[in-house]
Order: sequence, then C-alpha cells, then structure tokens
Amino acid sequence: MMQYLLALTLLLAPTYVVRFSLFGRPTNLLMVWIFLLWVIFILWIVFGKRLPSLFHWLRTELKLPQAILALAFLLAGVISLFVGGISEEKLGQFIVLFIQPIGTFFITWYVWSSSNQGLMLRGLLIRAVLIFIAVSGLYAIIQYFTLLGVPVAWWGNAQEPKRAVAFFLHPNFYALFITPLLAFVLPVVNDQWLAIRKELRSELLTTHYSLLTTVAWLLGAIGLLLSLSRGGWLGLAVAVGLYILVAGNRKIIKSALVAGALVILIVVAVPNFRYRVLLPFRGEKSIVARFSLWNTGWKMVKDNPVLGKGLLGFSNNWDKYNTDPGLQHYPGPHNIFLNFWVDTGLLGLISFFGLIALALKRSWQKRKTSLALGLTLACVALVVHGLVDIPYFKNDLALVFWLLYAFV
Repeated sequence: MMQYLLALTLLLAPTYVVRFSLFGRPTNLLMVWIFLLWVIFILWIVFGKRLPSLFHWLRTELKLPQAILALAFLLAGVISLFVGGISEEKLGQFIVLFIQPIGTFFITWYVWSSSNQGLMLRGLLIRAVLIFIAVSGLYAIIQYFTLLGVPVAWWGNAQEPKRAVAFFLHPNFYALFITPLLAFVLPVVNDQWLAIRKELRSELLTTHYSLLTTVAWLLGAIGLLLSLSRGGWLGLAVAVGLYILVAGNRKIIKSALVAGALVILIVVAVPNFRYRVLLPFRGEKSIVARFSLWNTGWKMVKDNPVLGKGLLGFSNNWDKYNTDPGLQHYPGPHNIFLNFWVDTGLLGLISFFGLIALALKRSWQKRKTSLALGLTLACVALVVHGLVDIPYFKNDLALVFWLLYAFV
C-alpha cells in the first residue's frame, strides 16, 4: 500500500497551489496530504507489526552518510528558523522545506529498503514520473496554442514572450519541476526503446510500454521547450550530454545527433524560440537582473558568512541590500549556492552539497543500472539549472528532491 501512496505523493506535488485555511491557519493541499501520509504510515507500521523491523532499520541506517547529512541539513533548517527572529511565515517555510520532505524521505527510504517493497516502489515511482511528465507536457502544448489556463502575463507581449506553465503559476516553476524528472527517467526511456537491458525487458511489460515511455518523455521535453525556460533547457541539455558520454553507443549517438539537429532547426525557425536564445547576448533585462541578484546575495553572505540571514533571509533583507532601483523584489538570489548560503547558512550549504556529492558518487558507481544513472542525471540537471534559478526553495521541489534521494 505504501508504495502506491508514495508514487501518488509525487503526482500530488504541484497541489501546493491549492491554498486554504485550516483551524484558522493558512495551509495547502500538499501540506495536508503529507501529514495524512505520515498518519497512514504509522498505522501501516503498527497494524502490520513492523515496529521491530523499523527500529532495527533505524539503528543501522541512521549511521549511514546520507542519514547523517540529511539530519545535518535538518539542523541547519532549525538554526535558520531562529536566525533573524522566528515568525509564522518562517515556521511555515521550515515545515514545507525541511520537516515534511525529510520526514517523507525517511519513509520512502524505509519502504525502498524493504526487500519485498523496494522493487515495486521503484517501478511505481518511474511510472508516476512518466505520467506526470506526459500529462503536464500535453497540457503545456495545448496551452501554448490555445492559451488555456495561461496567466495573462504569459500570453506574449512587449515585456514577456508567450510561455506555457502547465499546472504551475509560472513557466519557470514548471521548468524547475520537470527538468530533473526528465533527466531522471532518460536512461529508463532509452533502455525501453532500444531494449538493451534484459532485466528491464522482463520486468517492464512489452513493446507497447516502450513506445508509451518514449512518447511520454517527448511530450515532457516539448512542454519544457514551450516553457521557454533557458535554465531548464541548459540543465536538460547538460544531463543529456552527460548521458551520451556515459552510455553512448552508435545508436544512442546517432539518435542524439538527429534529435539535436532537429531541435536546433526548430529553435532557428521559430522566432519566439530564436529570440529567446539570442536575447541574453543583447543585454536582456532578466540576464542583467541575475548579476544584480548575485551581487545582492553575495553582500548578504559577506555580512553573515556562518549563519546566513535565516529562512526567507534574502527576501526579508531585500530592501536593505538591494542597490538596483529598477529591480523588482525577488525572493531569492537565483543561484543555488547563494540560495542555500543566505537562507540556511554555511551548515545548510555544506550539508546540501554533501548530499549532492554523495548522490553523484553512489549513483556513478552504479551507473550501469538505469535508476542510479538517472539519479546522477537528475542531480546534474538540478545543479546546472540552479546556477540561474531557485531549484529547492518551493514545497514541490523540496519534496521531489527528497523522494528521489531515498534511492541513493
């Protein structure tokens, strides 16, 4: 049962946008679902007589590096909650960025470690990712040509080009969510299409399934293209390039060259795409804004290099440190290193990138398996995209990061 609920949790990640009040306090659907998931897990443990197994697992697994780093990151969140003064808004951020995702990580890790649960969870999670990629990609395609569900700001005007948002509030939010997922399932999709791995051929259904996985991935990739997120494009491109280097054979290289040439032709032929690529070289406002944001974030770091500014520190200290009068208020410095350093301090920065380094090391050692290589590609896509955006500090992004991390 827990395997299905964890896969469903990934599909429900974007429901944080469904906001309401509960007992007089602001909350959202995803937040409520996570607490419900925890309650179901406790009941599953108690009534399934799994308490001895859970305690044994805790005694052994909590000594492992990923558990130590996860707890260090949680400690960084606790400290950051109080740096600069605690508030209800900061407490909410602490719950959705630390407590809920890390708690769900340990649940997923336990289920994955169970010999009779892990393989099924892996298959269900991959299917959940593919379903979300396909459905959101199809919706993004429909949006781009009909403007169905697209906020007016992204209809295409003198300030912003037409961009798809799928189920999200902003095209960049969509790209931040979908890019690491596309990278994560890329090896599985390719293995299905080429039928290279015998174990996957026996495990994962038929040729029809292989075709469906490929179509799902392509729909997601097209959706990402139509989001016009250059950070997402770059993150996925680097992940795909790494995959070709690692798993490349003649068929993969040939397919990649054909696909790359086709993408280039499309970008060159479609003005909206072509201008999106060229504008950064012409001093576009978003590029200029990034340099200003990085400068502002660095000034905050220099003032508080150890503890940072606390959760929401960049946003709360914006007026004090921003020196660009033409720049609107931003919630973060749009750089993964500065994001963690400013809001979670040196401990948060070190522990998070310790998690990334461990994931890369472990998954690289097992790169002959699709799941491990997919984790490597997802981490690479996340970090590369994060050089120009905010890839963790949102409810859904934090949750999906820890769901995938359970498989390290």
